[in-house]
Amino acid sequence: MNPERRRAFVLGGGVAGLAASFALADRGFAVELLESRRQLGGRAFSSPDKVTGERLDNGAHVMLGCYASTRRLLRRLGTEQGFQQDPSLRLAFRSLSPAPRTLQLRLSRLPVPLAMPLALLGLGLGWGARLRALRGMLTSVLGAPPDRTLAQWFDRRGQRGEPASFLWQPLCRAVMNVEPEDAAAMDFLATLREAFSGSARSAAFWVPLRPWGELFGDPAPQALAAAGVALHCGVRVTGLEVQDHRVAAILGGDGRRREVGPRDVVVSALPWNALAMVLGERFRQPFAALESSPIVTVYCALRDGAAPPPDDGPVVALVDGAPFHFLLRRPGEAAGRFALLSGGDRSLDGCAVDEITARAAQQLRRYYPGVDVDGATLRVRKEQRATFVAAPGSHKLRPDPGRLTPVAGNLWICGDWTATGLPATLEGAARSGEAVVAAIERD
Repeated sequence: MNPERRRAFVLGGGVAGLAASFALADRGFAVELLESRRQLGGRAFSSPDKVTGERLDNGAHVMLGCYASTRRLLRRLGTEQGFQQDPSLRLAFRSLSPAPRTLQLRLSRLPVPLAMPLALLGLGLGWGARLRALRGMLTSVLGAPPDRTLAQWFDRRGQRGEPASFLWQPLCRAVMNVEPEDAAAMDFLATLREAFSGSARSAAFWVPLRPWGELFGDPAPQALAAAGVALHCGVRVTGLEVQDHRVAAILGGDGRRREVGPRDVVVSALPWNALAMVLGERFRQPFAALESSPIVTVYCALRDGAAPPPDDGPVVALVDGAPFHFLLRRPGEAAGRFALLSGGDRSLDGCAVDEITARAAQQLRRYYPGVDVDGATLRVRKEQRATFVAAPGSHKLRPDPGRLTPVAGNLWICGDWTATGLPATLEGAARSGEAVVAAIERD
């Protein structure tokens, strides 16, 4: 290793850590990436099911065409083409009132500010609800104060009833992973403006054609090696040795003490709760008070010959559904294979797998009376701390991607939980990794 090169130690191999590692290597740093698990990708990973052997994602995710930083990372990994890239937004809504029915929100290929009003007016709700939904979408550009919940925004903008049930609640669950009563309107509306202010493709879903592990974790080691990044998997960071207001050493669960030189930098891409544990009480930071929200996914495989739900597209919002909010399909999968997703519903906390699958089957029968669930294979994936909660006031707890000055001058942080202007999204993670390296370069 060239002794003249500055070293950079990146802690955590999720989306933020990968983005930061590539950006640092591109700027001439000798990069070492430390990841506690055996695979990369953070919370966007896949693992084999113990019974079926099928590789299942830890949660059913989709992304949007406007995720520019995430797309740059995918290009670096060689997997940007691993998605169905729709030309415009398409979202289905399955409702039980007055009877089971499906409505479709379909945007044309016009720019979204022109296409969205036409799509909302054609949604199939009552005229009053359509006009109120249009008013809400138009006034979303005004934003909201940081102390206001999205539910309070509903009240101020006249969005209760069908506009909330069909439009805002599903979008809130997808974007924020909590209910509107717990979500900061400011963060939600900022994401909405970013997604819906550009081209038709920027607002469209990108649905993975393969498990997420094949898109992030699997190709990452080879891509990192090609960039000159030294990868160390299975190394859990247990502490940072701070001397004279700088990180002097990184302590690992493998027993190694990695020395950090005077010109070296340490970039934490750990989740907020993991970083808080590494820092300990001596360096306790406000972000330790951030709360988390779970994602629970039930993967369904109906028995051969069983009647499946109609194919209404890759993403179907189950209007007023609980505990499951979405039905998702991977493009190209058999009609009898799909997933039910629960985002932020705390009623599943502590539930046994059998109870979760029973509730999934019950809700599926309710929303799709013709579906034959008997004999289906139902597999559960639970991510208890899937996302941080972007609640009112949480902006005060989220530091910028950059130097963590109160702890050490050579310690830098990134992650979807930092102040990226977005809630907990893949794009926020990738954007933060790029932003922290830009800040290091400016220093």
